[in-house]
Amino acid sequence: MQNVPILSNDEVGKLITVPECINIIERLFKNLDHTQMPPKTYLNIPNGDFRAMPAIAYDTAGIKWCGVHLDDTGTKRKVNIFAKVLINDIKTGKLLCIMDGETLTAIRTAAVTGVATKYLSRLDSQTAAFIGCGNQTKRQIEAVTAVRDIHEIFLYDLDSDRAHRMAEEFDNARVFDSLAECLRDADIVTTLTPSRKGFIKQEWLKESVLINAVGADAKGKRELDASVINHMGLIVYDEWEQCSHSGEIQYLSECIRRPALFSLGEIVSGPLEYNNIDRTMGTLFDATGLAIEDIATARYVYERTT
Repeated sequence: MQNVPILSNDEVGKLITVPECINIIERLFKNLDHTQMPPKTYLNIPNGDFRAMPAIAYDTAGIKWCGVHLDDTGTKRKVNIFAKVLINDIKTGKLLCIMDGETLTAIRTAAVTGVATKYLSRLDSQTAAFIGCGNQTKRQIEAVTAVRDIHEIFLYDLDSDRAHRMAEEFDNARVFDSLAECLRDADIVTTLTPSRKGFIKQEWLKESVLINAVGADAKGKRELDASVINHMGLIVYDEWEQCSHSGEIQYLSECIRRPALFSLGEIVSGPLEYNNIDRTMGTLFDATGLAIEDIATARYVYERTT
């Protein structure tokens, strides 16, 4: 049996940073013709699901096996994510590496937000709100602040103690007890919750806001009220097939008006006609998380070990 390196979450976290991953993801979306990605396969369980996510990115094939479990047994709801990533070299067929996928997932998810924010947010954006202060939020903050000069970070979580702990890690972070107040002055809003009810309302948002909708990544999940999607001038999705079944845009049928729709690949590869769209109505980036992101990131991490 060949000697295959096995990397822990801690090892992965030492081999790649969020800014490095932003560069990887940006390049990936400029070269989607060098990728293959069949749809995710979901196995539903009472409190979550398991997902098989195979893909090819450049000269690497691989798969992420991921479990998402909502723990309601304690006094507070907790989302647990378990993941492993395996990658193979296409030229030789050799299994290159097996690695824990939780840290890799958090970093690449944040990096996608960073790429979207770089291309879609106003250049003069100075305030960023993060709704949900769980395991991914710190890296999401790193991603947004890597591409924009953010002066103030606004935080909101149903668990106020968790939000305050997150705020302690940043000099310019404020915790809000009111969701509406947290959103009111934010140029960029990133949502990171497991909600299945649209709880963010258009009346709480700035007109030219960019919303990075990260939490909705499975059928039935949503964070945005229909009024928000209705008001967007531009909606950008990471991949149509996934988002139309699993992201916020699975609820497009509720909209009265049809916003302009583009993929992130089209935006990054631009310039395109989207530049002529009235951006004062707001922009939504709908992210469900793609296997090609995992595989491209995992290959970079593996190569740092050789």
